[in-house]
Amino acid sequence: MLQKVFDLVKPLSKYKYLLLVVLAGLVILLWPRGNDSPPAAVTGTEAFDLRAMEAQLEKLLSGVSGVGNAEVMLTLKTDMEVVVVSDTDYRTQREADQSLTEERRAEAVLTDAGPIIAKRVYPQFRGALVVCDGGGNATVRLAVLEAVAALTGLKSDAVTVVAASSK
Repeated sequence: MLQKVFDLVKPLSKYKYLLLVVLAGLVILLWPRGNDSPPAAVTGTEAFDLRAMEAQLEKLLSGVSGVGNAEVMLTLKTDMEVVVVSDTDYRTQREADQSLTEERRAEAVLTDAGPIIAKRVYPQFRGALVVCDGGGNATVRLAVLEAVAALTGLKSDAVTVVAASSK
């Protein structure tokens, strides 16, 4: 019996390395992955909160040396957009007068948790105004300008830093 097994395996010995690679590939493909989570679904937390972003930026800037109290106003060029996966159905129909009628119907693909998100397009900022106690100092203005530009993606000419008036 053992001899029959060796007789069957012997012709395959010249392909032993190829078979080993194929076997290793199968093991890798079948190996369970620990991070198999279901597709993301839209929940109530996807909305972009401009006021919360401004408040967080004010808190961060107030911590920079020389800035003091800071107030931030951001303006948006585009708002956040969530694109969901949709099932699209196209229909064309030739009428009796040889005209062609096209119909397109799209439905969002839904799971138990809601629609599946294809992508999120985050907002683009148009400009920023920062009013702070240390805005009269050129070094502070530059530090604030660089921080706001880095966090928002704005160019330096779209960020204005001014000194707060003394009350």
